[in-house]
Amino acid sequence: MIFLLTNTGYIKYYPLLFNKGLPLYYTIGPCFYLYLKGELNPELSKFKKKHLLHFILIIPALFSVMPYNLLDTEQQQLIVNRVARDFQYAFSTEKYIVEPWHWFTLPLSALTYSILQMRLTYIFARQKKNIKTVRWAYFFSGMLTLIFSGMLVLNVVILRNSNDAYFILHRSPLILSLAFIFLLLSLSFFLNPQTIFGLSDKLNQSDILNNTGSDSEDITNSEKRKIRPVDEKLIEQVEQQIMEKEIFKQVGLTMSELAAQLDIPNHKLSDLFNKHYQSNFNTHINNLRIDYVKKRLDSGDWKQYTLEAIALEAGFSSRNTFFVAFKKIMDKSPSAYLADIKNK
Repeated sequence: MIFLLTNTGYIKYYPLLFNKGLPLYYTIGPCFYLYLKGELNPELSKFKKKHLLHFILIIPALFSVMPYNLLDTEQQQLIVNRVARDFQYAFSTEKYIVEPWHWFTLPLSALTYSILQMRLTYIFARQKKNIKTVRWAYFFSGMLTLIFSGMLVLNVVILRNSNDAYFILHRSPLILSLAFIFLLLSLSFFLNPQTIFGLSDKLNQSDILNNTGSDSEDITNSEKRKIRPVDEKLIEQVEQQIMEKEIFKQVGLTMSELAAQLDIPNHKLSDLFNKHYQSNFNTHINNLRIDYVKKRLDSGDWKQYTLEAIALEAGFSSRNTFFVAFKKIMDKSPSAYLADIKNK
């Protein structure tokens, strides 16, 4: 938006927006890279302190925009008025304009991360895992590579021909090419919104209808939409991990951790909980924990336990979260439930 305002001269009406976006632009490449890395390998989805190094270029960007943003409102207005009159001024080396080298390093850093994304996808593909995820990752990374390559070429051309910057940005075929790529990428997201968070297995309606036999005539259209294929093997894996190993008692258990233990993508596990268990991950785990607590209390095994000890033993991180979950599921507090047991 800031680029469009500057390009059209309307930035003079919004001086507070000028020289604001540069630090954020440097986060685009690293964010896409870390996102894809976590999507391909759930074990690497957690953000760690060392990942902050990916955003190191934000620091010089902040220093670059600081002189302008330290000006008072009147002085900022003078700067943007000049930019509106003389577009070439936006690419100058003046004190209150960001240094020209940012126009080179910004798309170059983003392009580097896009290439690293392609490398991650290649490594993932060699492991012969989900082919749909591989195709999505290649498409996603490929489109970003084209976009950032075009931006790099465009910015280099502008820096070398700053006198013709206005003409280049308004009539260059490269601008039309970039616009077409953006349109193609946006259209793909519109037609396949699941692409944004990874490709999940799609429902094959024809297979389902073929397997329903003569009973298919009795199924309404709304019921057909509710039918979902079930991965029995995955369900068995999840049940074994959660129930037999009682992993639900692990304090702070997350879906990412369970997905990593099962070596499956986050979205696939989330899809299973939504479709098969008809609930989200946290709700299902809390139901198991409360059921576990109820059985222990009914048997008298925990009659000497405090409520805090019961909460921790069942996998809740605190007494408060235990109380909230118990009241929601049992429609009474743990204390009231214990009182009912004693009165029996």
